[in-house]
Amino acid sequence: MVKIYVVKLLDDLRFLELKGLVSAYLPDESSKKASKFKHLLNAQRQIIGELLVRATLCSTFDLVNEEIVFQYTEHKKPFLKLHKDIHFNISHSGDWVVCAIAEWDVGVDVEKIREINFNIARRFFSEVEVKHLFELPKKHQLDYFFDLWTLKESYLKALGTGLTKPLSSFTVRDVSGNMVLYDDMQQEGVFLKKFKFDGKHKLSVCSYEEKFCDEIEHLFIDDLLRMIK
Repeated sequence: MVKIYVVKLLDDLRFLELKGLVSAYLPDESSKKASKFKHLLNAQRQIIGELLVRATLCSTFDLVNEEIVFQYTEHKKPFLKLHKDIHFNISHSGDWVVCAIAEWDVGVDVEKIREINFNIARRFFSEVEVKHLFELPKKHQLDYFFDLWTLKESYLKALGTGLTKPLSSFTVRDVSGNMVLYDDMQQEGVFLKKFKFDGKHKLSVCSYEEKFCDEIEHLFIDDLLRMIK
């Protein structure tokens, strides 16, 4: 089953107070990487993101923290060196960090809803998606844009290709209330799901596993430290 976990970032002062404590659960290279970020928000996303992955892997698959060693594909997608049958993916936007855990390839994307220039859709979406988007009433276009964006990004992240595969090269359609993906004019054997979040963000997941959890699990920093073994 695909499981989704989210944690809200801390304010800067609280993060600085806890930074030494949470960093103790991470390898030295992770803390060194975080220290190179110029902005504290990016450092926190990196630290809390890895902490979230480690905690959920320990909890879901009964792993020990020392077993969790990351390696990376040529397109920089992380995977577990010692457990290649376990898959995960992370995303962050605004004040949230999200992690998807599964037994098959998985991708997750969260985006804060914000005003956009809709020429972005014409540049990155397929012709079918653009047509459908602009047929909608204007009041629904922004919401649907971020549905499509997060679903498409989650597919690329599940594939592990990054943006080497153009967003416009495949199509996501709403078919009787289900989001279905077509690549090279054929339906791919992947499964998409939109999750209800906080009203200000969109969160979507793509997996080669059909079974998804019903709800997102919200965690706090204390939960993460307790879950890591």
